[in-house]
Amino acid sequence: MARQMVGDGEDVYRLKVTLSRPNWLGETTEFYGPFNSIGAARGQRTAYAKYSWVEVAQIQCAYTEWSDVQ
Repeated sequence: MARQMVGDGEDVYRLKVTLSRPNWLGETTEFYGPFNSIGAARGQRTAYAKYSWVEVAQIQCAYTEWSDVQ
């Protein structure tokens, strides 16, 4: 079953987390989402921000635009 995150012309959010684990991978970036509300993205940012290996937890926004696939 498919799930509609947002409708046409609406914003969608994701969390960009920069991790710093020098003894393991060094610095890496991971993305979580998409979320259909900024509140959901903020909740995830709060959850990740408590870890010492998280350098930056930043919310990003995209605007949806739908087009036909060839």
